[in-house]
Amino acid sequence: MTRPTTHFVVAIFALVAATTVPSESAWAQYRTDPPSPLKAAAFSAVLPGAGQYILDQRRSWAYVAAEALGWVFYIDRRSEGVDLRAGYRDLAWMEARVQAGPRTEGDFEYYERMTKWRTSGAFDVDPGTPGVQPETDPATFNGDAWGLARQIFLPGQGTVPESDPRYQRALEYYEGRAYGPEFLWDWTGKEGEQEEFAALIRRSDDRFRQATNILGLVFANHVVSTVDAFLSARALGASAQSGFVPTPWGVEWTVRVDVPLSW
Repeated sequence: MTRPTTHFVVAIFALVAATTVPSESAWAQYRTDPPSPLKAAAFSAVLPGAGQYILDQRRSWAYVAAEALGWVFYIDRRSEGVDLRAGYRDLAWMEARVQAGPRTEGDFEYYERMTKWRTSGAFDVDPGTPGVQPETDPATFNGDAWGLARQIFLPGQGTVPESDPRYQRALEYYEGRAYGPEFLWDWTGKEGEQEEFAALIRRSDDRFRQATNILGLVFANHVVSTVDAFLSARALGASAQSGFVPTPWGVEWTVRVDVPLSW
């Protein structure tokens, strides 16, 4: 569990422990007209602690505080993740991207590949020739993609004419996997910048993961508050009556507890 998530869990437990003792009025023996279990549960499902609040329970504020802390932590982690993502994209554009046209952002996998490959290589090594002439340098990402295409569709073959259907299938595979002119990159001579770029990606990914974990805790807070409100309302819905009643053996003190059957 990451450190911010751990802090959030500890804060929730501290708040619940500090406010878990119910108020005297909530547990009065002869409470009149308590909210229905479904009503209390619905309130807490929308806003944790709301169901406990209408039941006059002090721990309602623990759920409210946990909800607020959860969203504060979530927004903080996600905002930092977004800032770091913008940072590594800017770094890639300024230091490695081949700026042949308007800036176009790739998906996460694209930037991950930029951390592992020094250069993308060309997409078309001979733009003056009709059609696409694949990159053949295996040290580049696109060259590796063409090598894989040849292994799949042209295993053990030497020079194959472009008109060969097998070559066309290999070329189609290459065009679908290799990066085109708008996504080419080259870190040659900028190994330090590539390492910094990779570190920014790791930090950004870590912040987004923390935000996701905290969002799960926020959801769990809703669930726990809803169940707690439902069970508490059912308990408070029980009415107790006591007094002296005549019996065949005389007069005895009797206590009767009625629990509503409906939810």
